[in-house]
Amino acid sequence: MKKVLLLMILTLFTFSFAYAKGPEPSPTPNPAARGVVKGTVIDADSREPLAGYRVMVEHTTVGAITNRKGEYIIHKAPVGTQVIMATGVAYKPERQTIEVKANETHEVNFELEETILEMGAIVVTGSSTPHVYEDQPVRTEVIPRKLIEQKEAINLADALDGHTGVQVENDCNNCNFTQVRIIGMDGKYTELLIDGDPVMSTLAGVYGLEHFPEEMVDQIEIVKGGGSALYGGGAVAGTINLITRRPVMDRINVRYTGGLFMGKSEGLDQSNMVSDHSLGAVAELVSHDYKSGGYVYASARHRNPYDHNGDGYSELGKITQETVGFNYYVDLVEDGELFVNLHHIHENRRGGNRFDLPSHEADIAEALVHNRWGGSFKWTHRINSKFDYRLVTSFALTDRDSYYGGVFEDYSDESRLEALKAYGKTNNPLYFAGATANYDLDGQLITAGVQLKTENVKDNSVKNEFYAIDQTFSNVGIFVQDNMHFLDNALEMIVGIRMDKHSELEDPVFSPRVTARYLFDNGLNFRLAFGTGFKAPQPFDEDFHIEAIDGDQRVIRNAPGLKAEHSYNISGGIDYNGFWGDTPILFALTGFHTNLSDAFAIEYVGEEDGIRLFNRVNADNATVTGFEADFGVRPIDDLELRAGVSYKQAEYDHENPDFEGQEGAKKFFRTPDLSGNFRASYDVTHDFNLFLLAKFLGEAYVPHELPPLEGEEDPQLILEKSDSYFVLDLGASYEFDLNGTTDMKISIGCKNVLDAYQDDLDFGVDRDPAYLYGPALPRYGYIGTQLTF
Repeated sequence: MKKVLLLMILTLFTFSFAYAKGPEPSPTPNPAARGVVKGTVIDADSREPLAGYRVMVEHTTVGAITNRKGEYIIHKAPVGTQVIMATGVAYKPERQTIEVKANETHEVNFELEETILEMGAIVVTGSSTPHVYEDQPVRTEVIPRKLIEQKEAINLADALDGHTGVQVENDCNNCNFTQVRIIGMDGKYTELLIDGDPVMSTLAGVYGLEHFPEEMVDQIEIVKGGGSALYGGGAVAGTINLITRRPVMDRINVRYTGGLFMGKSEGLDQSNMVSDHSLGAVAELVSHDYKSGGYVYASARHRNPYDHNGDGYSELGKITQETVGFNYYVDLVEDGELFVNLHHIHENRRGGNRFDLPSHEADIAEALVHNRWGGSFKWTHRINSKFDYRLVTSFALTDRDSYYGGVFEDYSDESRLEALKAYGKTNNPLYFAGATANYDLDGQLITAGVQLKTENVKDNSVKNEFYAIDQTFSNVGIFVQDNMHFLDNALEMIVGIRMDKHSELEDPVFSPRVTARYLFDNGLNFRLAFGTGFKAPQPFDEDFHIEAIDGDQRVIRNAPGLKAEHSYNISGGIDYNGFWGDTPILFALTGFHTNLSDAFAIEYVGEEDGIRLFNRVNADNATVTGFEADFGVRPIDDLELRAGVSYKQAEYDHENPDFEGQEGAKKFFRTPDLSGNFRASYDVTHDFNLFLLAKFLGEAYVPHELPPLEGEEDPQLILEKSDSYFVLDLGASYEFDLNGTTDMKISIGCKNVLDAYQDDLDFGVDRDPAYLYGPALPRYGYIGTQLTF
């Protein structure tokens, strides 16, 4: 099968060089021949300049970003007939065709019209090169900055919540280990990137979705399906790319959000008027010549514990978090930019009970202290109108002090001594380096690169030293892809292949990818994609989340001889992003099928010395098949409606041996067949907005560990069929001018208005903290304020 796939890719590469055609080649073949294009970009209605918007030469990587005055300048535009396009989030892209002449300056101005929020965004994740949202050859979904603010999201997990086919879940009552599922697959199958770099280390993936505050995030891009051709191991179910903010103007922003859990809690002291505080500030500064700029941010959060069922044990743990960081860019030469960023995250989280005592004095406690340093140095340089390259080196240094255990109910000296063994420490440094180059071969954009990632994991969180981990992993990846056009640009294809050599695998892994997009005359797109993915048998993020039951630790480790897991994904569908008359319309219908070979599964091994051990093993094959549909419309200028639905069947070929004979034993656990969302945003006035977000989460099968039956030693392992949930979030915001230079925005709202929350949670010290499904928050009211000056 692999040989056939490689032969197909090589054939397509050969075919592309022979037959692909883009725009007519320049009459001057010298790549040094160039022109200058400059102008302004403004809002068509308000006539205000649009800062931070992209102007680019279509089907190339040549472009520029507008400054605070809406001005842009492209220094190295290729000569010949070119399409110049201006675009940005929530604006209809505008194109103008001009004849670019060598050594001449051309003025092209744009007036952009508003449209649906996601449309007009520039995305890079699907192909590693910039494309407008509507036209990207690899379907890339986007969560823009404005939507993050409307959701009143305070971190990455909040921002992802409610997106079609993306399920953010809380998997532990004690410490609130979170993961994100794409097309129903566990979080370990999704590659999390920061500005395109795979620097979410193994340990950071355990709680990382809540570590990154909204102050860091400018846009989130999501690609579903196998993406290993670009990003290597991990991009099996999909890829999530956190795009950090880039400074575009001089401004300071300060915000505060305070919230109160309004559910039926009775167990813990909940007398505080505010359950969750969040404070953030950002400052941007850009030089007068726009050749350098800086962005500094800081945030702090404090959340009190929350007990939903009155048993004295938290469903949501206590969190204290501080983050500081900066982004800085400087143009050292013409079209040569150095970009530097650095951040530090400190977080202290604690769940269980007896919060007034040290962790080892609690009946059950899961307590973590994280320190993460992360940053990167990136150099991008356009040599001429045909060739550009990018060099990057990034790092992520994550340390964790942990406690997973408890003294349970007897408080004997023996229990107290045993509890002290549950303190642990984990170190997880990661380093990444890469080089990528793009060459425009008369309309074909050739992209090639090499990447090196190395990661060390040293973990001593388990009470028994036999289960400690001290391993180093490395991976070298080389990739090449060809972005080509046929039939007067109606047909666009990307053909790519990547070779990875992972230190845990004897043989290299080849990951091919083929995607195609055909644009019909009526604006309808047809897309078809094939890609592969793999997971090497190294420790996974969930291995470093150790649940405590009765003071015992539940541990997952890789079984001896664990093999790599491979996936094959095919997807196809139709979509339309345009206008019906003057009404913006967005529609997409996508079907997908993913096959996993040597799929990973978890099996119960037994209990020894206070450790309940589970092994990760190669089970059999598994498949995920389904479809997603998205619809958006802006029927009037001030109202936007969006809806999405996802349906899938995700199961193994055979039953899980731990649950053999039980209903749902072949299913992917915690994975509903059906989920959906609806949102509405209405501008009552220019300054007053109403926002609604409704989410539906269907039934799923959830593992449940119960105490042993009388006379038996092993716990009972039961598959429970969950309820389905309907969650409704409501919000309103009003923005006004204080003194001509300072704007103030007031926000108020309620999340999970109907208090849809799991009603069969376990009680007491012997509860199964992983028996958890459904909305992460109970009813939660909030009020926020924001100052911008």
